[in-house]
Amino acid sequence: MDCERQVEINIPDPLPDFNSENNVGTWKQLFATNIGKRAKIEISLFDGSIRSISGEIYIVGNAYVGVTCNGNICLCDIFSVKFVTFY
Repeated sequence: MDCERQVEINIPDPLPDFNSENNVGTWKQLFATNIGKRAKIEISLFDGSIRSISGEIYIVGNAYVGVTCNGNICLCDIFSVKFVTFY
């Protein structure tokens, strides 16, 4: 797989309203409120290890958060988020 190749991805529109009553106080609302800010997101993998992803919060969906770094977009499962550090 060529990791240096630029790939166009299609992101669904419109995104949900994360300020609704059901989303108050969730990771989704926290990330959506801070789109464009730099963060380090630590996620739990299936084998029990923790992986860090750093960059600017780019997009938030119902089950994912996207972070950009050096022109790449990394998406992770929002339910595997364990820790977040904002810069």
